[in-house]
Amino acid sequence: MHHLKRDLAAIALASAAMPWAVTASDQEAAYPQRPVTLVIGFPPGGSADALAQLIARSMGETLGKKVIVQYKPGAGGNIGAEYVARAASDGYTVFLGGRPNTIHKTMYRTMKYDFARDLVPVGLVARVPFVMVSSAYTPIATIRDIVRLARTYPGALTCASPGAGTTAHLLCELLQQEMDLDMRHVPYSGGAQAITDVIGGRVDLYVSPVAGALPHIRAGKLRPIVVMSPERLPTLPDVPTLAEAGLSELSGLSELELGDWSGLVAPIGTPTYVVEILNRSINAALINPALHDPMARQAFATPQPPNTPMAFQELIAEETERWNGVLRMRNIKPLH
Repeated sequence: MHHLKRDLAAIALASAAMPWAVTASDQEAAYPQRPVTLVIGFPPGGSADALAQLIARSMGETLGKKVIVQYKPGAGGNIGAEYVARAASDGYTVFLGGRPNTIHKTMYRTMKYDFARDLVPVGLVARVPFVMVSSAYTPIATIRDIVRLARTYPGALTCASPGAGTTAHLLCELLQQEMDLDMRHVPYSGGAQAITDVIGGRVDLYVSPVAGALPHIRAGKLRPIVVMSPERLPTLPDVPTLAEAGLSELSGLSELELGDWSGLVAPIGTPTYVVEILNRSINAALINPALHDPMARQAFATPQPPNTPMAFQELIAEETERWNGVLRMRNIKPLH
C-alpha cells in the first residue's frame, strides 16, 4: 500500500506538471508570430543605423520573422529608449542601447524612464571602437597638434558629437580632463551631420565610431589621428593608439577600452522565455559569417562569450558607475 500511494503521488505530480510543460513549449514555439521592431535612438545614416541594419537582417533569419529598424532620435539616444520602455512587454519592440543610456539620469533629468529599472538586458551585440578624426584639409594631424593649439588658443578648438552625453562627447571630455585642455563641444543630432561639418572644416575634431568615419578616411576626406583602443585596429593599421601618441598625460587612458558597445534591451516584464529566444538569436547571428564578416569590415567587434543577459546587466552597471563619475568630475550639468 505504501508503494502504491507513493506511485500515485508521483503520477499526480507528473500530471500536474505536464500542462505547464506543454504550455511553455507552445509559448516558445509561438514566438515570434509577427515582425519584431528594433528601435534605435539616432537618425539614419550613422554607425548606429549601419549596425542596426546588419543585426536586423541576421536576427530576422534566425527568428524566422522580419526585424524592422525604426528611428526615434534625440537626447543622445534616450528618446528611443523611453519609447521602448513604454512599449508592450511582449518581445515585439526592442531597443539597441549603448553607453549614452546609462547616463540619462545625469544628462537628462526630465526623461520619464529609468534605463536600469524599465528595460531588461537581452544581450550584447557589438563592441564599437572609436577614432579621433579631423578634416584632411586642416593642419591638425596628431595629438601633439591638438595640445599645442588648445593650449595656445584656449576654447578655440571645437569637438563635435552626435549629441550631449553620447560616447563621442564623453571621450572628448575625458581627453580634455586628462590633458588639461579647453575645447568647445559642438553637439549634433546625429553622427552623419557631425562628420559632414568636420569634413567641411566647420568643426575641428570628432571622436567617431570607426564604422562611421571609415568610408571618409578611405576617401581621403577625414584624417585619422588616434584610435581609442589599447591596440591598433585591423581596419586602420597605420593609425596609432593613445599609448603610441607619446604624451605622458595619456598614460592613464592608454590601456583602457574606451570604445562604445551596443546591446539589445526589452521592456520590463517581457517573458523570460522571450528574452532567452532573443538572446539565442543574437548569439546565433553573431557566429554566422553573413553577419560576422560585414561587422568586422566596419570595425564592429563581436562580444566574447558568455553573452548572456546577466553578463550584459553587469556591463551596464559598470558603465553607469564609471561614466557618471566622468560627468561629475567634468562638472557637466544636465541639459533639461
